[in-house]
Amino acid sequence: MMWHIQVDPAGIVTSYGVNVPSPREGVTDYEVASIPDHKSGDVLTYDDGVITVDSTERIAGEKARIEPEMLAAHARWQSAVTLDLECEPQCRAKYESLRAEYDALGGT
Repeated sequence: MMWHIQVDPAGIVTSYGVNVPSPREGVTDYEVASIPDHKSGDVLTYDDGVITVDSTERIAGEKARIEPEMLAAHARWQSAVTLDLECEPQCRAKYESLRAEYDALGGT
């Protein structure tokens, strides 16, 4: 199956699909054999027959969404430790779960 992509002058893929898109001003149409795996929010660029996926902005956004909750969970856990509360294991587990999600995103 061939994919049809439209690329703006900066090389950014603005649309893609299996059907030929309607011609648009300011974009160039190409046919490619495949589209690399990517997630919503990733930026696809096309250069000399190669499509590259840039996840930098998507990852930064996901980290920004998780970070406040992770910091609050850490504060609750540390308060539970300091005050010797029974909920300390649950608070720690919540923080560690969020931290694992944050770390799994990788990036910078």
